[in-house]
Amino acid sequence: MLNIFKKGHRTLTSDAETWVVRWNRRFGEYSGDYKEHAQIFTNKEEAEEFADSLRRAIKLLGHTSYHLTWVKCERLKSGL
Repeated sequence: MLNIFKKGHRTLTSDAETWVVRWNRRFGEYSGDYKEHAQIFTNKEEAEEFADSLRRAIKLLGHTSYHLTWVKCERLKSGL
């Protein structure tokens, strides 16, 4: 059982393999207005498929700025 509403820091001890896809998303009116976003997956293939979908969308949109074309898929390490 996981009580996510407890105060303080909690380390999860589950051995479930977890993957994260990170990318930057634009907001605001200026070219430097972007924030990192992430989506968590419990399946490597789904994470890689999502990352590939983001890359295809970026290519379709024609973005050239590194900050908007960056997509990273990686396994989360336990104990973070």
